[in-house]
Amino acid sequence: MSVQKYKVLKDVFGHNQFRALQEEGVDTILENRDLLMILPTGGGKSLVYQLPTMIKEGISIVVSPLIALMQDQVSALKAQKISAEMISSAQSKEDVAKIILKAQNGELKFLYLSPERLNNGSTLNILRTLTINFFVIDEAHCISQWGHEFREDYRSLGNLKAYFPNTAVCAFTATSTNHVTDDIIRELRLENPTLLKGKIFRKNIFISAQRRLTNGHAQLQDFLNRHKKESGIIYVSSRKNAEEVSEFLNLKGYSSLPYHAGLPQHVREQNFKIFVNDKVNIMVATIAFGMGIDKSDIRFVVHMSLPKSQENYYQEIGRAGRDGEDSETLLLFNASDIVLQKRFLLDIVDPDYKAHLDAKIESIYKFATSELCFHQQLAEYFDDTLNPCENRCDNCLQSDTLKQDITKEAQMILSAIYKTNQSFGKNYIVDVLRGSKEQKLLANEADKLSVYNIGTHLSKKEWFVILERLLELKVLSIGEFSVLQLQEDAINILKGKTKVQIKSSRLEISVKEKVVKQVDAVEYDENLFQKLRTKRAEIASELEVPAYIVFSDKVLKNLAHEKPRDKISMLKVNGVGEKKFEQFGKEFLSVIKLEN
Repeated sequence: MSVQKYKVLKDVFGHNQFRALQEEGVDTILENRDLLMILPTGGGKSLVYQLPTMIKEGISIVVSPLIALMQDQVSALKAQKISAEMISSAQSKEDVAKIILKAQNGELKFLYLSPERLNNGSTLNILRTLTINFFVIDEAHCISQWGHEFREDYRSLGNLKAYFPNTAVCAFTATSTNHVTDDIIRELRLENPTLLKGKIFRKNIFISAQRRLTNGHAQLQDFLNRHKKESGIIYVSSRKNAEEVSEFLNLKGYSSLPYHAGLPQHVREQNFKIFVNDKVNIMVATIAFGMGIDKSDIRFVVHMSLPKSQENYYQEIGRAGRDGEDSETLLLFNASDIVLQKRFLLDIVDPDYKAHLDAKIESIYKFATSELCFHQQLAEYFDDTLNPCENRCDNCLQSDTLKQDITKEAQMILSAIYKTNQSFGKNYIVDVLRGSKEQKLLANEADKLSVYNIGTHLSKKEWFVILERLLELKVLSIGEFSVLQLQEDAINILKGKTKVQIKSSRLEISVKEKVVKQVDAVEYDENLFQKLRTKRAEIASELEVPAYIVFSDKVLKNLAHEKPRDKISMLKVNGVGEKKFEQFGKEFLSVIKLEN
């Protein structure tokens, strides 16, 4: 069996060796035991269940939450000449009947179903007619109400053990706290499962966070200047923002499309297809652009506002760098984001659940504003341990930056809020400090206050940054109608008993160009790499599949580095197996030979 699994690993999947925990997961499934695997996006979860299926008799039933995700995975398997189908509400009764017949005749190795479809009584009756080797529950965190993407239909998947008591159930997710892990095991009724949990740290992802200035468009453009012609996702908080940011980018010469729940389904599907087929570089999306986006060459993920939780954030940035190549993320935020997020909690009745979600919002805001290593914070949130990353996040790169004393400026702000009776918002207070001649200020006789015009040494944007610092330190809070209110610590600052400091870099308003060093980067022939990409695009277009399904960018870089001359040398390249060579090998070899 061990010899066979290594042969399948290379011949079918093109890999020379297993990644961390993959072999343990494969062995568990081959031994017909229940499994819960928690492995970060890009860690290779799909191989853990796909490889055993190629060895075992029968069909594997894969439960997945999204039609787009199922379509993507089925397309990838078919491109490798592996028999796979999915059943969804978008198909006709005739198409579904044909797929069921193929499964009953033993012509399929994989059948993908949504949890809603699986919970249908007629579907369960059909499954009883099949020789099922094991069940796969993808995105298993959806089963827990304490997770970030809870779906009611996942709850009933625990009945699989009652309907199929002798069939193993294998659950997979990229994110799970200890609480959620216990919930998954209990709800799925897993029997003495093997629990495999990978490290949270993804060293190929560089994490940065900045306070959002105005609408954040200027900061976004500075960031994108480092990622010209690269593929990426920009997450926004609303449908309107998705349209506005996409329009802004297109006017600036970028190629982007919006994706949100307000678009008709056929438009969403079309935009998704255009993106994964590399016809546009950037998808501007709400969280409707959800789980398991299986596009390996996404080089960046940007959040234009604060996500709902650290689980959401980790899942979403995990869509970058699935191929292991260097990628970058940017989180733009300000204090108003937390107010907006908490408004969504007003209609929740269950006090425990409401408090749970409130704590998640507080946690992601603390994460964004903290000066600790971002990777370390994520690891601790998911009950993992990690030393500071040293050079894979902004906080670590700036850890030795001198801090600036802003006590004097903090006292000015607090005095202005106090002297205006805690009745106004940010703009009004900053206008008072900078001596604005706005009619509203003069009508209120703000120009008679001792704090009027004492803050002209800082720009308006700099004052806003300091205000944000006081809000994150909870010296201030935002009340009804966005009014600034003093908190307990304000008194000690006003009396000079407590100092306020900020990283000097936080007051540097212009976004500086940073050098994000490649991690384990392979030196390769750039000219050859581009020609291989062109050939890949031609093949993908003919097959009507996303380009990365033919070969990922990482494999093309390996080819551009190794420059194989024949089948034997090409098969030694990591990512190229017998099946892929049979399909595409000669065409890529012809490109390499022309360049040498």
